[in-house]
Amino acid sequence: MSPVSPIAANTDLVTMTVLANGSALPDTFEVQQIRTQRQVNRIPSARIVLYDGDASGEAFAISSSSTLLPGTTIVIKAGYHNGTESTLFSGIVVRHAIQVRSNHKSYLVLTCFDKALGLTIGRKSAYVGTTDSAIFSQIIGAAGLTAQVSATPAASMNMVRYYATDWDFLVARAEVNGMLVLVADGCVNIAPPKVDGTPTLLIEYGNALNEVTAEIDASLQLSSVTATSWDCASQATVAGQSSEPAVNAQGNLSGATLAAVLGLPAFELQSNAPATADELSNWASAQLLKSRLSRVRGKVTFRGNGGIIPGGMIQLAGVGDRFNGAAYASSVVHTIENGNWMTEVGFGLSPQWFASEAADVEAAPASGLVPAAGGLLIGTVKQTDSDPAGQNRVLVEVPMIASSGEGIWARLGSPYAGSGAGILFMPEAGDEVILSFINNDPRSPVILGSLYSSARAPAYAPDAPNTYKVIVTKSQLKLTMDDVKKIIVVSTPGGHTLTMSDDAASVTLVDSNGNKLAMGSGGMTLSSCADMTLNANGNISLNANAGAVQLTGSTEVTSSAPNISASASAALSLQGNLSGKLASSGELTVQGLMVMIN
Repeated sequence: MSPVSPIAANTDLVTMTVLANGSALPDTFEVQQIRTQRQVNRIPSARIVLYDGDASGEAFAISSSSTLLPGTTIVIKAGYHNGTESTLFSGIVVRHAIQVRSNHKSYLVLTCFDKALGLTIGRKSAYVGTTDSAIFSQIIGAAGLTAQVSATPAASMNMVRYYATDWDFLVARAEVNGMLVLVADGCVNIAPPKVDGTPTLLIEYGNALNEVTAEIDASLQLSSVTATSWDCASQATVAGQSSEPAVNAQGNLSGATLAAVLGLPAFELQSNAPATADELSNWASAQLLKSRLSRVRGKVTFRGNGGIIPGGMIQLAGVGDRFNGAAYASSVVHTIENGNWMTEVGFGLSPQWFASEAADVEAAPASGLVPAAGGLLIGTVKQTDSDPAGQNRVLVEVPMIASSGEGIWARLGSPYAGSGAGILFMPEAGDEVILSFINNDPRSPVILGSLYSSARAPAYAPDAPNTYKVIVTKSQLKLTMDDVKKIIVVSTPGGHTLTMSDDAASVTLVDSNGNKLAMGSGGMTLSSCADMTLNANGNISLNANAGAVQLTGSTEVTSSAPNISASASAALSLQGNLSGKLASSGELTVQGLMVMIN
């Protein structure tokens, strides 16, 4: 079907109907102006201005009536006297205001929105582990609206919605999937832009066209897009490449031709969050689609016509080879005033992401409770005990808040903190620490760690092999790990050391008195600086599986027990070089197959 001109039919007399809760406004309600606006990725709205107010009677009769209270359902239709009226807007009254102007005229001003406005109110958080399209349908349905959602690819690796409105989440995720959000009469449609549709209206210079502004901007055109993120499994970056989208045939300069003007390499998108190659490719393709749909942008105004809606196509003619052709309608504004109806169609899309254009996609820093503390701050430790709240916090002084004073109590971050368990390393008074703030609220600091500097140097100077990992306390209790020689040394300032060395294949325990236990490939040595006592509540066994057991004393070796037994499986020898004695206070028996004495 060929596009038709807005003025192909008789347009001499504008007709207009405003329905409130299904009933037309009374003839006594005189409308001064109506303006409706629909746009991709925006909630439809309408503004109705009625004459109201009587200075002599000191009253606003229409405002005081129950006809147009907030919540009233509004339908706005317009057409011409010999044709059918088109619905320009359907929604509810949200704002009800009166105005008295300097010309002494007074008005009732109604601001209306589609019922989908509820999607923009209130922030929510959730973990969601399904496809974007399923999430879209769930959100829209929960709001009591009708969902028309095109399918999206497989579920994200880890989708989380954090403190965002339904609307902001919908639009942000739709854009990343190369889709647009279109709203009309409580129905939310999320789908890729249909750029191959047939134009419904022909807007021709010298015929229906009233005003037009159009531009081509080569700086907005990208040759291609690459999206990258970090893959922790492979410890390398993963990338996705854009695909060239199909776009509407408007003008005679393609996006690729315009991109060659600056000759820039591939446009890069980056995210530190994990993402699959498919997700990155979708993101890159969505960015290139936004670029291509911003190739030709502008606005055209013509005699009022309800035959075009956002997401549709109009045919521009008579505006030159650069701009003639099928234009994608991204916004439609209808204005009816003083019996005149004009329609303004915006064509082309913004190259910017919705999340970067909308000022309040993210909540106010620190939730707006106090001016936020962004980034990290330096602090110095004042005190590590006696937290008045009993929260085991550390009192720190923050020079950028106040160079001196009472300071602020900060929670201490730790790799492991559990009830009665964890890793406890409290900083020392005077230590320099790095602070972050929960929710960017300066009243909720957290110590992320301590900082070295030239004034506070570490126990070992860093070297290229990164040899040492060390834990040293203020009193010089040390755990030193040599990653090059593979040695661990535990030591105290009093001279006690435990050394475990893969380099020497040994373990050595030495105390400050000189007592030593040494274990190595040659065996084990236990040496004492003075006496050595072995004591056991049970038995003590000395066994040499492949050698002899030798007991040597520089003066004597003494054995004492109620009973002493010595047994040899072969020969037994008792010998004294100077003298020998075998005696018993009782009976003494010397027995053998043969007994030889001297």
